[in-house]
Amino acid sequence: MNWTNDDVLYRQIQAMLTRLGEHHTVSDILLPSSTCIFILESPHVQELKYGAPVAGASGATMSKHLFGPEYARFPLGRLVKKNADEVKNKPRLNRVGLLNVCNVPLQGSAYREAWVQQEFGEWLNDLATLRSSNQRDDYGNPRLNAIQAVLLDSLREKLLTLQSRSCTLVPCGRFAQKFFRLAQVSSPNWQVIHGVPHPSYNSWDRPQYADVVARVRDTLKFQAFGVKTDEYFKAHDAPQP
Repeated sequence: MNWTNDDVLYRQIQAMLTRLGEHHTVSDILLPSSTCIFILESPHVQELKYGAPVAGASGATMSKHLFGPEYARFPLGRLVKKNADEVKNKPRLNRVGLLNVCNVPLQGSAYREAWVQQEFGEWLNDLATLRSSNQRDDYGNPRLNAIQAVLLDSLREKLLTLQSRSCTLVPCGRFAQKFFRLAQVSSPNWQVIHGVPHPSYNSWDRPQYADVVARVRDTLKFQAFGVKTDEYFKAHDAPQP
């Protein structure tokens, strides 16, 4: 086989992500019952610690808005993982899926081991640049284009496995929204809720996002209970994810 420079670079990046992933992978959580699937960016320190997407402050913001302020102490990723691991069968948690565009951290600060910085310092800079430059679809730097291509192929493969599933996809934030758009995978079985911000920095609290966040909350509630308002919770006199 005659490989081009792009092919060689693509394979170098695959190898780099595989090496980083040996100790820093946070797997997606997708159950057969997941019908409200959040597409997120990448894990960070708390996600590595707990082995679940959105296991830190961003996940706490999501729980607060999806389940009520009494759940703000429990990040969504930890709730979803505990529900899956212990087969608790909580109605709304059964419906939640968590999918990252990249399953290893894109931020160098998540890697605490000296060997990672020594071996992959320049690559970590590239990952961080790609993360922060999500307003662009194409880059002058071939390394950035190749990293984007590898991540796009990975996301595309994940989305293709979901095409037959009747579900709602919720790309959260500009990074996930860009990659979802560039992946160019669609399905008549999907509903997509556009315009949802990433839950970091309490962005779901901002008034301009109130309507779209409410749509996500109501969609999840309807999928779990078949009701579009608080009828279920009023009838049962107890909030429960």
